[in-house]
Amino acid sequence: MPIFKPPMSMAQFLEASRGTWLNRRSIHHLDHQDDEAADSNLVIEPFDATDPVVQRVCAVFEVEASRSKGGGRFWWESNLKQGSRNDDYAAVIVDVPEEGNSRRGFLLRDVGYVEKKAVISTYAFADDGVLTITTRYDTNVGTERCWFVTDQVRMRVSSVQYLSGVSMTTYCTELRCPTDEDIKSIAKQARQFADSPALEPKS
Repeated sequence: MPIFKPPMSMAQFLEASRGTWLNRRSIHHLDHQDDEAADSNLVIEPFDATDPVVQRVCAVFEVEASRSKGGGRFWWESNLKQGSRNDDYAAVIVDVPEEGNSRRGFLLRDVGYVEKKAVISTYAFADDGVLTITTRYDTNVGTERCWFVTDQVRMRVSSVQYLSGVSMTTYCTELRCPTDEDIKSIAKQARQFADSPALEPKS
């Protein structure tokens, strides 16, 4: 089995993240010492620089669309109800890497995670592949770190620090969900194995 190499650019990271992930998260509110835990599905669909959304989002920030390398669409949906996708729980990011350094750059978001408004984040990949994203809103600063354990498992930790001093931390484990085609292929292999003649023991 080949050794998994972590993505070292945003384009590689989004492509490695393509598909549906089971998001298991724990949220800790430091102001009232309260914890939350929840599961949901995170759906990620990368796109290249020719997607029309690139032009639209870049125009909002007065950034030349030619600087973008594409981006990704994100949806958070229930993992209990099929077809529960809701655009109220969706976002688009457009990747604008630094010139000459694909490990650093900017993410242009049509909707921020903490405040529901257009926002610019900075990102950087460390030598070990850990991605750090920093977002500054009007009233808080968010920091998120994400990395691949394998091509099937991602980890994410984030914190939000408000000007009032209140802060919140989140820890997520994300597991890649098999597609319908994956499940059918596994079922086919299982049936073939069950139907194959048993191996005769050697005398």
